[in-house]
Formats: sequence, C-alpha cells, structure tokens
Amino acid sequence: MAHIESTRELIRTILKDDYVVPVVETYTITEDVGAATPCRIAVTLRGGDGVPGATIRGEGVGFIDALCAGLLAHYAREFESLKTVQFTGFNVRAKMDTTRVATGSDAVGIVALTVRNSEGNLFEFERQGRSLTATALAVVVEAFEHFVNSEKAFITVYRALTDAKERGRADLASTYTAQLAELVKTTSYTQVIERIRKEFSIGG
Repeated sequence: MAHIESTRELIRTILKDDYVVPVVETYTITEDVGAATPCRIAVTLRGGDGVPGATIRGEGVGFIDALCAGLLAHYAREFESLKTVQFTGFNVRAKMDTTRVATGSDAVGIVALTVRNSEGNLFEFERQGRSLTATALAVVVEAFEHFVNSEKAFITVYRALTDAKERGRADLASTYTAQLAELVKTTSYTQVIERIRKEFSIGG
C-alpha cells in the first residue's frame, strides 16, 4: 500500500494556490430500484476547480458508481489519468462506542477506499463521519482530488524542469528531476506522463 502523505505535501508545495480541494457541500440522490441504471446523483462541490458551487451529475448502478461517472465526466477531459485508476476495495465499519442514542444508529462510520493506479500501486483513502452516505461521497471525492493534483503537479514540474534546462540552471534541474521521481510513484500515467517518464528515465 502506497503512503501518499509525504507526496501530498510535495504536491501542495508545488501547486500552491492551484491545488484543487473539492469539498461536498450538498447532494441529492434518487434511485429507482430494479432499473438498469437506477441511481442518479447531483453533488455540489466547493473549491473543485476554482468555481464555487460546481454541480456534478452522474448516473450508475448505485450512488458511488453514479458519483464516479459524474466526476469522470467533469474532470477526465482535462486530467486523463483519472481514466486509468480502478477501485479495488471499499470497506465500511462502525465505531459503536461513539453512539449517542439508544438504537446505536448514529454511530460514527469509517469508510475506506482502495484505489489502484495504472502501475498497479495501491492507495487507501479513509474518512469518518456520522452520515454514512456523506462520508462515502467524501472519500471518493478525496481519491479524485489526489489524482487530479498529482497530474497537475507532474506537468507543472516538467515545465519548470524544461525551463531550467533551457536556462542552464543545473541546480534547479536536479531539484525538479528529484520531484518528478517522487511524483511518478503516485501519478497514474497518461500518454503525456509516460513520455516524460521515459524521457527523463524516472520510475519503472
């Protein structure tokens, strides 16, 4: 299982104000049980792409599938690496010692999502909250956040590296090459990223 915290800090340092932090504000779900595509979802995100109140809409066989379809439609046109990631594990468990009502129905739920990137590396994202649906939505959005920002950071550093080489700044070029080597561990490859990786012989 890949550890992403240190890389996440690197990504934040690279992107600064361009770091995308989508947060679920509101959502509506309708489901026609028994239909071929029974679930429809509309999620309003804050800070997803610099535009407050962006609404993501999707359809699927459940609310997670519908959310993924909506997020892919919204982000994957610009960030193609999202098309290559795959969910491999989804675990829900309750912390029953956190309940505040006699039925125990308000217990904190922990939702863990495992995602595999194009290189077969596994990443786990985890959230907890008293609303199971809201928590599940948040953990899926967090996974998309990671791969969107990973791709943004990779391309940003590549451009900086190209500029440093053109200006003969070997010191900066060395720093940027090291950053690419770190970022490649958690980025899911597109054709562009694969070409950069091979050009500078990083990863793989």
